[in-house]
Amino acid sequence: MFCVVFMLLDAVEKAVLNLLLEDSSLGIVGLAERLGKSRNYVARLVNGLFEKGVLRGYSVVLNPLKILYDRSIFLFVKTNPHENAIVRGLLGLPEIQVLDGISGEFSLLGLYRFRSPSEFSSFLSGLDRLMVVSRFKKYRLVEVLATFKESGFTIPESKGSSFALSEFDWKLLGVLRQQVGRAPYSQTDLAKMLGVSQPVVSRSISRLRSEDVIIGYTARIDFSAVGLEAKFYLEIRVDPRSYLSVAKKLCEFDEVWSLYRSGEEYGLMAVIRVRDIKHYNQLLLKIFEMDDIIDTYSSVVFQEWM
Repeated sequence: MFCVVFMLLDAVEKAVLNLLLEDSSLGIVGLAERLGKSRNYVARLVNGLFEKGVLRGYSVVLNPLKILYDRSIFLFVKTNPHENAIVRGLLGLPEIQVLDGISGEFSLLGLYRFRSPSEFSSFLSGLDRLMVVSRFKKYRLVEVLATFKESGFTIPESKGSSFALSEFDWKLLGVLRQQVGRAPYSQTDLAKMLGVSQPVVSRSISRLRSEDVIIGYTARIDFSAVGLEAKFYLEIRVDPRSYLSVAKKLCEFDEVWSLYRSGEEYGLMAVIRVRDIKHYNQLLLKIFEMDDIIDTYSSVVFQEWM
């Protein structure tokens, strides 16, 4: 699934990170079995990756097609490097998924998801308060119409209708998305954190997996520390008849980390991770081999906050 070229790490460390990106639920026991190493050896290696700042935690990848999100949007904000309060404010707005500093007309790009119209309304109110103190008072909202790939995982075709999550499901997913320990949380850990029994956690996770709500477990890492120095947002203009076929082809590229459909003129938004500018240029040349690609617009990511 992943073909990532890691640098500054030995062969076993590379193998561990590849396995964790594909499935962080393996844990120390699963990693040891896959690698043919002792559990103590693997535990020391994982601790070392944390100490190096390469491995920062764990998360789950969710399927937006199966969750009753009311709305998902990209937020572009024009600001300057001295307006740190704007960054802090954007990080504090509800349902934030991503926030990056980018090149171009706008200098910040965030991805937000909302469970209800009231959450979106609250978000807009918070955004308006931030714009009052912003020097430029300029932003742009781009609605996400579909998600094809996220965090390296291609979104499976939907099996049936959306899945109605309970409040407990939402709390559980919230904890799973932001795991900060040196090992993924066990079901016993989750039960203690959420104040329920382990069987309750087990049933909920099994149901969320069987319904394709949770489509994968992954690691949160510092990509620059492993040789993937560059991140880009690539907006792609496509022949309107070919969005779906182009999206499926783009999902096959390992460099395409996430891919979304919007209602804008540049109707596809891809998150790209590459080694350097040369690698990015090679990828663009491959993308332009598709007859249905009309134009692209690239934004370099200078900083990743979330």
